[in-house]
Amino acid sequence: MRVICNVGHLGAIAGQTLPFEATDNPRPRFPLVHVSSGGVAGRKARGGGQTAPLRPRHLRSRPRLLPEPASRRSIPRMTEIPRRDPAPAIRTYVAPRSHRVVSGPGAVARLGEHLDRMGARRAFILTGRSVGQGPLPERLRAAAPDRIAGVFDGISAHDPLDDVAAAVEAARAAGADAVVSLGGGAVMDAGKFVTYCLGMEVAGIAEMRALLTPPIPAPGERQAMPAQIAIPTTASAAEFTGVAGVLDRESGAKRRIGHPRLLPDVVIHDPEAVLPTPPDLWLSSAIRSLDHAVEGLYGPRATPYTDGLGLEAIRQLLHGLPACRRDPSDLAAISAVQAGAWLSLSCGSSAGTGLSHGIGYLLGGTFGVPHGICSCITLHHVAAWVAPAAGPELERVAQALGVEGAAAVGPAIARLVTALGQPIRARDAGVPSREALLDLAPQVLTLPHVAGSPRRPADEADARALLERMW
Repeated sequence: MRVICNVGHLGAIAGQTLPFEATDNPRPRFPLVHVSSGGVAGRKARGGGQTAPLRPRHLRSRPRLLPEPASRRSIPRMTEIPRRDPAPAIRTYVAPRSHRVVSGPGAVARLGEHLDRMGARRAFILTGRSVGQGPLPERLRAAAPDRIAGVFDGISAHDPLDDVAAAVEAARAAGADAVVSLGGGAVMDAGKFVTYCLGMEVAGIAEMRALLTPPIPAPGERQAMPAQIAIPTTASAAEFTGVAGVLDRESGAKRRIGHPRLLPDVVIHDPEAVLPTPPDLWLSSAIRSLDHAVEGLYGPRATPYTDGLGLEAIRQLLHGLPACRRDPSDLAAISAVQAGAWLSLSCGSSAGTGLSHGIGYLLGGTFGVPHGICSCITLHHVAAWVAPAAGPELERVAQALGVEGAAAVGPAIARLVTALGQPIRARDAGVPSREALLDLAPQVLTLPHVAGSPRRPADEADARALLERMW
């Protein structure tokens, strides 16, 4: 499915009229047109000769993205999204490959049903050492008796290539026809990489390293791939992308592979699966999701649709995170954070992200700082730094955060991170020295995130000044 954000260009793609209705409102709240295989064409405005703005009938009432939680707690509802100024160019939103998302306490117990539906008989569990030594793998065995072909618990932070290569060989030796990823963002990414290598018959670390230079060979539409099920235990939301990051220790760089078919077939959001997760890991990973939402709102491919996702993501995260801090076993609060993570990634992956993400990758790849902690350090500084160039976008973030003005967003995020007990300075997160941090300045200038940032470092000195803030 594609959505084209410029009604004036529908002539090139329109075919038949779909059931859209013109509105007399000269500033419609939904300036988007859904283009399916049938195409769309505008109707004439009542009493006039020009085409009126189009608005789907089913969007005439204000939307609710999420149902009221079982706890009946008051979650802020979506408010009116200010209309964007006309885009200077046509913008296209491409929906991700369809997959199934199952959420709620006890959802893990239905693993066997999902394997049955996909015809999988030999599921291979992929996880990290801490989760692998906990109770969750046995819960999965109980949920799918006689169908767990093996468990690999050797995935480390940032997905070192040698860890992932060992997982591929172990899954292949087990005859796996399904990969079940159980853990945080690194495990989610490893699951995608393992699934790809099994389906495309990639063997050996040399062949796998070659995949890190894009583009990767694309699986054919009829290419058989193992089923992939993601059961996240953190709030990084990596389970909602078709992109996997892998750390190449030879170069010291974090590299990514991506293809729509890397997206998991099933995502299981079970708040009970989060209970063994250390509270600090859960909270910091959720700041990563806040990073997706905030940067997605000023991302280079942002649309009113992604704006709605990002704003509601911020509200869900703000509702759930303080409650999780007070009581890490609060299932309703965990569910709210999981919902916010889902929405945030759907926003950020479509709209694009900026320097907070890019610098975070450098901190992780260079100093081993966990992904969530990277966002705790970078997001509030980058938000303050880009505020002069992203005023309208950050004004909406400010409203969602309950503060006034774009300039207040960075400090508000810093207060939130501090209230959650997480570090906000690089010196408190394992970066060895100011000089080591500032030495990243040349790499900042080459980040792919720079091109889409509303404000870009002018030179190496500008990049060093931004990094200096983070020390």
